Amino acid sequence: MKKINKFINNNIYKIILIFLYVQPILDVIAGITNHFNINLNISSIIRLIFMFFSIYYLIFIDKNKKNLKYLILYFIYLVLYSIIIIINKDTSVLIFEIKNSINIFYLPIVFMSLYSMFKNNNIKFRIKHLVYIFLIYVLFIVIPIITNTGFNSYEHSKLGNIGWFLSANAIGTILSLILPLLLIYITNKKNNKIFKILIILSIYIFFSIGTKVPVLSIFILIAINLLYFIIKWIKEKKYKNMLVISTILIILFGIGLVIIPKTSFYKNLEIHKEFLGMSSYLEVFTKYEYIDHFIFSQRLTFLRNTHNNYMNSNLEEKLFGIGFIENYATDNVNIKTIEIDYFEIFYRSGIIGFIIFFILFIPIIIKCFKKVIKLNFLNIQYLTILILILLLAFFQGHVLITPAVSIYVALFLNLIL
Repeated sequence: MKKINKFINNNIYKIILIFLYVQPILDVIAGITNHFNINLNISSIIRLIFMFFSIYYLIFIDKNKKNLKYLILYFIYLVLYSIIIIINKDTSVLIFEIKNSINIFYLPIVFMSLYSMFKNNNIKFRIKHLVYIFLIYVLFIVIPIITNTGFNSYEHSKLGNIGWFLSANAIGTILSLILPLLLIYITNKKNNKIFKILIILSIYIFFSIGTKVPVLSIFILIAINLLYFIIKWIKEKKYKNMLVISTILIILFGIGLVIIPKTSFYKNLEIHKEFLGMSSYLEVFTKYEYIDHFIFSQRLTFLRNTHNNYMNSNLEEKLFGIGFIENYATDNVNIKTIEIDYFEIFYRSGIIGFIIFFILFIPIIIKCFKKVIKLNFLNIQYLTILILILLLAFFQGHVLITPAVSIYVALFLNLIL
């Protein structure tokens, strides 16, 4: 075991980088196998292996008492959760329920391991690697679009192309969270023409995917940076800079008025508006049904249904979670997820699981916000990432509890810390 531990310590940074660089490949494999109805869970298996590797590192190499206590706490919870699943459902769904519970707790466990790996080995992770990974994702969308071999973002009705990937929401979130780091990398790069082209290309992709979140992320990124520079220039009395940026924004706004209506994003908004029978987008805020359907894609309806099932559950399920199969063995069985991470964690994992998850996550987020409180260009980008993580976890979900995305969340939080 000493030789294994020594090998891991000597190669830990390489192991992390290899795992990160294969992420786009795993997502492509998931997309292609799903498209051709091939039952191959290689992406899930490799991410699970990395989680076990993380647990091994925490137990046998790091040996930090706080981390070990957290692992023991989660293990006890998982055992009790499994027993409750067997009692209230049966063994045939146990693997499915455990798999989804592990997905939820993937973030805290991988975060702890990455934090220990970076700290113990004095690793300073370089942003350029995430920029290169961003480029790989972009190429796996652009090439399929050019060759007309990409997959549709939606199964029916709406438009959009997600390249060779499986989930438009997951890939859109990953690209949205890495985008602020691309800005950091460009400002520190002397010859950055290629990466400026990459930003333009990524903006095109964000509108081509067809979902709302990538576009919303762009506007949030622009708004936060614009506010920062306006305040900075007012303090420094650089009014000429404000005039220049105002002119550029007006030009971009004019270009946007011409180009955006031709994108999948805008066409999907129109399709959705017509489907709901609205004559204006302002009507969205006139009815609860419009807000639920247009803004939340019926997530509020899914939330209400799951809430009712949770309230009708027994005490053990309220404490440890109702799992991902609701009303099992009845005519009202439901496996539709809420897709709002905070509620997903609470109802699926119960009061105790919710506490176990957030007893680690909340202090980390607070600590990260304290780190970026001293505003400069670097911290502004980190602040943007934090805001996007929290917002997207609410409006779209699959950010904190989907390993394909949460591995990046774990990494971002470690970068900020």
